[in-house]
Amino acid sequence: MTSTRVAPTAEEGIKGASDFLRGDLSRELEHDGAKVSGDSEHLLKFHGVYAQDNRDVRRERSLAGETLDYIFMIRVAIPGGRLSTEQWLALDEVAGDIADGTIRLTTRQAVQFHGVVKKGLRPLAASLDAYLMTSFGACGDVVRNTVICPDLIMNGADARLRALASQIAKAFKPNTMAHWEIFVNGELAAVREEKPEHEFYGDTYLPRKFKIAIAHPGENCVDIYAQDLGLIPATHDELGKGFTVVVGGGLGRSYADADTFARLADPLTFATYDEVQDVIRAVLKTYRELGDRTNRRRARMKYVVADEGFAAFRDEVAQRYGKALRDPVSVELSEADDHLGWRTLDDGSWQVGIRVGAGRVRDVAEGQRLRSALRAIAQRFDVTFLITAQQDILISAIGPGDREAVEAVLAAHHVRSIEELGLVERSALACPALPTCGQALAEAERRLPNIVEQVQGELDGAGLGKRRLQLRMTGCPNGCARPAVAEVGIVGRTKTSYDLYLGGGLRGDRLATLYSEKLKLEEIPEVLRPLLERWKLEGLADESFGDFFNRVNVP
Repeated sequence: MTSTRVAPTAEEGIKGASDFLRGDLSRELEHDGAKVSGDSEHLLKFHGVYAQDNRDVRRERSLAGETLDYIFMIRVAIPGGRLSTEQWLALDEVAGDIADGTIRLTTRQAVQFHGVVKKGLRPLAASLDAYLMTSFGACGDVVRNTVICPDLIMNGADARLRALASQIAKAFKPNTMAHWEIFVNGELAAVREEKPEHEFYGDTYLPRKFKIAIAHPGENCVDIYAQDLGLIPATHDELGKGFTVVVGGGLGRSYADADTFARLADPLTFATYDEVQDVIRAVLKTYRELGDRTNRRRARMKYVVADEGFAAFRDEVAQRYGKALRDPVSVELSEADDHLGWRTLDDGSWQVGIRVGAGRVRDVAEGQRLRSALRAIAQRFDVTFLITAQQDILISAIGPGDREAVEAVLAAHHVRSIEELGLVERSALACPALPTCGQALAEAERRLPNIVEQVQGELDGAGLGKRRLQLRMTGCPNGCARPAVAEVGIVGRTKTSYDLYLGGGLRGDRLATLYSEKLKLEEIPEVLRPLLERWKLEGLADESFGDFFNRVNVP
C-alpha cells in the first residue's frame, strides 16, 4: 500500500463522533429549515438519504439571491430486489404522496425516491417500516444492498440460495438502533436492547461503501466482477455446493485523482454455504483495517487489493479468517440475460420482464403509464415483483391462468413489449445525473433516449439492426450505471462533453478502453459509425461488438 499516512478525512471524524450514526440528526430534522448541516448530510447517507438541490434552478435562484431548492433522495434497500404486492403498493403510495411521483429502480436492485422535502423524511421512513422495508444501510460506509440474479430467487434454485441475499443483508446491517430512534419511532426504539456494533464496523464503520453480488452460475446479469465481493455458485469435487468468492472489483474513478481506476475482481477462494459469511467477515475486517481513511477517492477496497498485491491481500484475509483459504473453483460465465419478456418458471407459473427506461417508473401523458399498470397488477393479482440489476422489473409467480389478464392490463396502459424495443434500448442503462445528483458533471438519464435512438439509427444504417449492442451512460466517472464494463460506455466529463469507452463485454469480464475524450454528445454516433461498419464487414459470425473491438484492436 501507499506508505505515507496523513490525517484522517473529515468524514472519519464525523463518523467517530456521531454516537453510532446519531449525531445531531434528530434536532435538525425537527428544525423548520429546508436543509441540514454538512456533518448531518454525511450521516444521513447511512440512513439511505442524500441531501440535494434542484440544479435546474440553482443558477437562477443564486442570481436572484434566493435559497436553493433543497430536496432529498431516499434509497430503499431491497435485498435481491424482491417485493410483495403489498410492498410495491406501499412504494407506489410514497411516490405519489411524498416524492415526485416516480419510482426509480437502481442497478443494485434498490428503489429511489426523488424530490422529497425534509419534512417528508420521517413519514417516508415510517411508511417503509410498516411494510418491513428500510432505507437504513442503503447508502453510507457499510455493506450496501446485496444483489442477486432473479433466476436464483424464483426459478427452482436451491432454497439456501434463494434466501442468501436476505441473510447477508441481515447479517451485515449495522447493529445501531439510530435509524429507528431518529426516523421511525423513538419510544419503541428506546426499549429495544442496543447491541454492540459489529467488530468489522466499530465506531467509524468502513472506509467507504462495500458492494456484494450473487451471480447465476451460467450468466452474469449482476456484473459480478465489478463488485467489492461476489459469490458465484460452484461445486467443489469434495465439499459439494458452495461458492467461488471473488474480491476487489469496482468501477468508479475521479478526474481529480489520476491514481484512481476501475478494476475487476479476482477469485479468492471456494467457500461452502456454512463458511461464506465468515469469509465475508474476514474480508470486511481486512478492508476496515487496511483501507485508506485519509483520501476518500482511494478508500475503496479495490485499492487495498491493488496496492497490497493480490497475493498479499489474500494472506491478510486468511489471517483474519483463521485458517488457510482454499483454491477457488474455476467458473465461466456467459453473456448477461436481461430477463425481459414472457417465460415459464419451473413451477409452471409465468413471469414477464418489463423494460424500464433508465429505471424510471412513471406515467407519461399520451404514452406509457407504467406506474399505473404496476399498481393495477399489484391490486388485482398475487404476484412477486423483482427489480433487476439492469434497472428493469419482473412480474413473477403469475398464475398459469392469469397471463392473458396481465397482458391485457399492460396493453391497456400502453406498456411496450420486448418486440417493440430496439436492441440498443433493450439493455441501455443510465444514472439519474442532472438535475438532482450533486456529483453529476453532465446529463445522463434525460439524454439517454436521444443517444439510444441515434446509435440505433447507426446500427440500422449499417445493416446491423438485429445485433445486440450494450450502451451505458453516466453523468460522471463514479460509474453508477457500470459503463466501465460496457461495450459502449459514455461518461460525463464536463457539462457539455463526454468520454467514450469501448470494448467491454456482455459477459462483464473485461474493462472497456478509453477511445475518445471530451466528445460532444452529438458526435458520438459519428465516431461509432466507421467502427460499426468494420464490425459488419470484419466481424465473425455471432461475434459481439465488444469481442470484435478487442480482437481487431481497433485504433
